[in-house]
Amino acid sequence: MKKFDNSDVRLFLVPTPIGNLADITLRAIEVLSEVDFIFCEDTRRARILLNAHNISRPLKSLHSHNLARKIGEILSLLKDGKKVAYISDSGTPGLSDPGAEIVLAAQESGFPATVLPGANAAIPAVVMSGLKCDKFLYLGFVPASPTKKRRILKAIAEIPFTIVFYESPHRIVKTLIDCGKILGNRECSIVREISKIHEEILRGTVSEPLEHFEKNPPRGEIVLIISGGGNVKD
Repeated sequence: MKKFDNSDVRLFLVPTPIGNLADITLRAIEVLSEVDFIFCEDTRRARILLNAHNISRPLKSLHSHNLARKIGEILSLLKDGKKVAYISDSGTPGLSDPGAEIVLAAQESGFPATVLPGANAAIPAVVMSGLKCDKFLYLGFVPASPTKKRRILKAIAEIPFTIVFYESPHRIVKTLIDCGKILGNRECSIVREISKIHEEILRGTVSEPLEHFEKNPPRGEIVLIISGGGNVKD
């Protein structure tokens, strides 16, 4: 068993806004202003956020293609006593990006890590959905592979909890078709462009947003929330 004293933490995972740049905490601004280096998925997107809040710190890119090398760099900086922050393109790091692997590598090397509370898409979406949100299953991005997607849908078909997916606008129609065939015509909500000017919620059974999006192809970031097993409509 490992026990970490976070009183001397030097690795920070910092949530960033998913839309409105004002959706950042005071503590996040404080940490990002004080660390020695900020690692991020896209330096251009990160610079927009940092400039908006008058933060000027060295930026380093870290993404799935350079992960192994950059984790080694982070560990070297921590060994040298430097403070490091990691931010994703938006939301809370670690849910759909390399953040969790960074934390694991740091802990295995004896360095504590802390995650600041802050923005993410899943929680606001499930609360806005109008569906039960006391218990829900978060599954991140739907697999791009149709075979893998259908396998997951079949595996969760009987789970009684609300299901939360992230999906891209160009795949949402096919995903809703698969949901209808495998899960049935359940109650669902689609929350699109959270905290942005075009934020919208579509609420109905699976067949209803499917029909809407077949006629009106969507844009932007989408969270798909579907009721649990036992809630199929005729």
